[in-house]
Amino acid sequence: MSQQDASSVRALSERLLIASHKGQADHVVQLINKGAKVAITKNGRTPLHLAAYKGHIVVVRILLAAGCDLDIQDDGDQTALHRAAVVGNADVISALIQEGCALDRQDKDGNTALHEAAWHGFGQSVKLLVKAGANVHAKNKAGNTALHLACQNGHAQSSKVLLLGGSCPDSKNSVGDTCLHVSARYNHVSVIRALLSAICSVTERNHAGDTALHIAAALNHRKTVRMLLEAGADSRIKNNTGETALDQARENDNPEVALLLTKAPQVGKDLEPNMTHQMRNNIFNNSNPDCTIVTPSISRHFEAFIFQV
Repeated sequence: MSQQDASSVRALSERLLIASHKGQADHVVQLINKGAKVAITKNGRTPLHLAAYKGHIVVVRILLAAGCDLDIQDDGDQTALHRAAVVGNADVISALIQEGCALDRQDKDGNTALHEAAWHGFGQSVKLLVKAGANVHAKNKAGNTALHLACQNGHAQSSKVLLLGGSCPDSKNSVGDTCLHVSARYNHVSVIRALLSAICSVTERNHAGDTALHIAAALNHRKTVRMLLEAGADSRIKNNTGETALDQARENDNPEVALLLTKAPQVGKDLEPNMTHQMRNNIFNNSNPDCTIVTPSISRHFEAFIFQV
């Protein structure tokens, strides 16, 4: 290829980046037919990354049909699937899955696309990824599963989908927190209810020796404390400093929580034996994900040459 031809291709490829970002489908087709190759931005992103993030499904399908590499990772090690999951573009995620993209590539922080969808609470995207076989047990560099992240941000629907998909609520992150610890810390009652319905452990201790009850008591989360007690949490468990949840409540001047904890045996008597099983049946309904799409037939002639822009 002469220097002049290379310069012409580079210009076409730069224009392809812009057209993909803007969702200009007709222009994308014209540029590909004129010989545009895969250029990348200063962040290492391809036209497919840009179109996936912006939700330009027609452009995404054109690029896929023309042979664009599905799994190129940008400078943050994110694929187009990551970029679609960050913003919950379910149609794009479906198209990428149908084309056979890698589901469990991890970015520089160890997050998969499922982590991203769960963190942001995009329930439909979580369903699509779980149904396609994304690894619900994958952990990022902080040791968090996708369920940990959904629980941290209070995304109950995404949490339910992950639990149905086989995610373990008692999996621990790098500080020993289970999903119940995380939910109790942020006082996400609806998520806690889902975890209890999935028969999670209420006695697991993190690296500091704290149970979820210790955390809720220290932070004055009364409703969470009550739910944990009713689910069978043991208020007598001591952490690594020898403190019970009651000690934590008193230390942090939470008298109402302290009162609940002093009455813990009475509260526990109110628990019906089959409560958690009944809750599970009530909560987990209408949860079958559907990710069927139709991809148009387009001639594959898009050569994956890389240009730095």
